[in-house]
Amino acid sequence: MTEDELILTHILQCSRSELYLRNLKLTDQQKRQFESYKARRKQGEPLQYILGVWDFMGIELKVDPRALIPRPETEILVEEAIRRIKHLKNPKILELGTGLGNIAIALAKFVAGSFITTVDISSEALELAKENALRHDVMQRIDFVRMDMAEYLTTGGTAIYYDLIISNPPYIPLAQMKDLPLDVQQEPRLALEAGRDGLKFYIDIIKYTPPLLRKGCYLMMEFSDGQGLAVKDLVLKQQVFSNIQILQDLAGKDRIICAQIF
Repeated sequence: MTEDELILTHILQCSRSELYLRNLKLTDQQKRQFESYKARRKQGEPLQYILGVWDFMGIELKVDPRALIPRPETEILVEEAIRRIKHLKNPKILELGTGLGNIAIALAKFVAGSFITTVDISSEALELAKENALRHDVMQRIDFVRMDMAEYLTTGGTAIYYDLIISNPPYIPLAQMKDLPLDVQQEPRLALEAGRDGLKFYIDIIKYTPPLLRKGCYLMMEFSDGQGLAVKDLVLKQQVFSNIQILQDLAGKDRIICAQIF
């Protein structure tokens, strides 16, 4: 669908109308709403924020400027995580960087018996994530923690051992922030910017997670195009991981790293 078709579909679904794209008749109110949405889009507002909802792995989630918009690449991260842990009984999972809750909610829905602890420094993002968890009836399976992830890894999480630690952390280098597309610049800076080289959060995650993982279990992370070798090098330097794999996104670009603790 084009963006205009997505907007039209959303407007008509919200008003309980039926969409016929070839012979479309809108009410005057729907026409005004359609033009308003198009005007907001021309100003650079993300389509997902305009619509207010977005799909992630077949789950409709509330989306607004409190959190980063889910990307298709992150579905690959979650699908691979599910494949690796779905056979475990009541797995414990730690997610670093909650956002609007898409990763935690998908894991709670698709991994039977799982319990997820998810950590984010943004109280606004956590509130949005809780709204989404309530909407999908998985609140009882997720513990939401407001804390800096490095602080959690070195203090708050040290009494628990996890079967999976998963993260899609901020990864945009500081110098590239000003060059991001206008719609991306409207997403929370906290969820995007990651220091001088974009590796700030990977350094902490890779350094502090090994003692929190059960033997034979997994650390999985998404990274930006071009960061694969640097992230893999950080993992190798720890000398505690094996079966290190880099997975590609739908465009064939390196996007996911998976490492098993030994």
